[in-house]
Amino acid sequence: MKKVLTLICLLGILPGIFAQSVQVTVQAPKVVELGEQFELEFSVNAEASSFNAPDMRDFRILMGPSKSQSSSIQVINGKTSQSMEVGYGYVLQASKTGKFQIGAAEVNVNGKRYRSTPFTIEVVGSGSGKASQGASSQSSGSARSGKNQSSSEVTTSGDVFMRVLLDKKSAVQGEYLTATVKLYSKVQVANYSNFDLSVDGFFKQEISSQQPRSLVRENVNGQVYGTAVLKKYILIPQKSGNLTIPAITVDCIIQQQVQSRSRGFFDDFFGSSVQEVQRKLKSLPVTINVKPLPSNTPASFNGAVGRFSFDAKIDKNKVKTNDAITLKLTVSGNGNIKLLDAPKVNFPTDFDTYDPKVTVNASDANGGISGSKTFEYLIIPRNPGDFKVPPVAFSYFDVSSNQFKTLTSKEFSIHVEKGADAPASNLVAGATKEDVKFIGKDILFIKTNDFKLSKVDEYFFGSHRFYMIYLIGMAIFAALVWMRRRIIRQNSNIELKLYRTADKFAKRRLKQANVHRVANEPEKFYQELLKGLWGYLSYKLTIPQSELSRNKAQELLTKRKVDTATIQMFIELADICEFARYAPASARMTMHDDYKKAIDLISKLQQKLK
Repeated sequence: MKKVLTLICLLGILPGIFAQSVQVTVQAPKVVELGEQFELEFSVNAEASSFNAPDMRDFRILMGPSKSQSSSIQVINGKTSQSMEVGYGYVLQASKTGKFQIGAAEVNVNGKRYRSTPFTIEVVGSGSGKASQGASSQSSGSARSGKNQSSSEVTTSGDVFMRVLLDKKSAVQGEYLTATVKLYSKVQVANYSNFDLSVDGFFKQEISSQQPRSLVRENVNGQVYGTAVLKKYILIPQKSGNLTIPAITVDCIIQQQVQSRSRGFFDDFFGSSVQEVQRKLKSLPVTINVKPLPSNTPASFNGAVGRFSFDAKIDKNKVKTNDAITLKLTVSGNGNIKLLDAPKVNFPTDFDTYDPKVTVNASDANGGISGSKTFEYLIIPRNPGDFKVPPVAFSYFDVSSNQFKTLTSKEFSIHVEKGADAPASNLVAGATKEDVKFIGKDILFIKTNDFKLSKVDEYFFGSHRFYMIYLIGMAIFAALVWMRRRIIRQNSNIELKLYRTADKFAKRRLKQANVHRVANEPEKFYQELLKGLWGYLSYKLTIPQSELSRNKAQELLTKRKVDTATIQMFIELADICEFARYAPASARMTMHDDYKKAIDLISKLQQKLK
């Protein structure tokens, strides 16, 4: 069973292996120094039965070929694919200066021969020694980091510097050019700060690019530098003359190998330490000569520079009045396409037109800005008849031929029929929209029904009625605010609120006590009467009922200047209520007299406790 499954897997993988095209690639530095050792590797994406190396007589072969192989299998959505790579590596040494070509390597895969592309390696003099090797090496994990040091020196040359490179030395106004910000270094660059190119007189568009992962070796004035493209921009000059791109300043951190003053066993084992140094890089200003456009400018020219095509389409040529028609003008090509204005269109006067809807579909790359820009007009015919939209002209300046070119669309004929909802028109032939608007504002319909006339320039605002209503409204508003504040103050004064609630509380309890008196229920009668007395006193004196006692009540009433007889009357009535709760039978005959005493007592206290 396992053998069958293995066979099925192999049958599924093999078609994917043979379906892919065989490629032979090569990896090697483009520039090396005299006497420098470097690696050369040929890679094949399939298993080769034989490998024939090219002629490398101009270099000294120190090692090779060494064969390496790697493979991987992927299963995505039930589909199995396998990738394989076989490498043949060499270690070479440059023995003389000059440019030397390494021919094509040849491999045999399944009886077919495949070859790599020949390439050239430049050998320069050994002017920088080991420093140049540090530019190509990206690993420093085995080194020990030293202390960070900062330097305020502005670098425009030396072991690390930066340049702004233009792909053109001169251009015409509106012609695009590419500006490349490039880093040159002989040492390891650990990090650099982000920056932006500040230009005046140019339309600027940054080209999206990935951060450089490694430095590419180049020959700069006979020395090997590791280079990396930091940013790319498309610049379109908006005026003529000598325009200057100012210098760019960037802070970066470089790693330098330094020897320790006191070396020990671990220094010899790990090698020299690495010191991080902060550098301030500054590019040199770059000036470009921008030539003005020729004077023989066509009337339909709107600033387009590059190579373009022009197309005009209409969605229908037979409609009814008030039906919408769409006219699309599309400019496609390469150049300053994002800066183009809409071509001029002469529509019939009987058409309502609106500002065009603009759609830009363009991409930025090293070849400039390419794509299309569409202007979509919405037009509505208001009157029936046969109309014509004259040809639309679009002119641009062709940089390759150094002359203006004009592209013209065809003429559009539109037949408009009268729609069902179209009003009757008494317009004179040749009348324009402006005439109709003027008549509509100048002559009004005669009114035959009753209507009210008012004096000219007489308004309610600023009149006597306006000020009278305004003052009355302000007075009502002030009264409402005063009443609202007064209620808030009263509600916030808890003592005052309780004081005013005392008589209501006493009346409610006495009313309930009278109900029990009539029902001949002495126990409940005296219970309600006692609650009414103590509750009234608690509210009037603003003291919790739980803190009241006979002595406390006598003390507080004395301070409020209540006479002794009234105080004694309160205490006696409270004692009667307490006694009657436990001996209700003996109190049946006195409920009427006690009820009157309670009313009399609360009336006296109400007069005393003001």
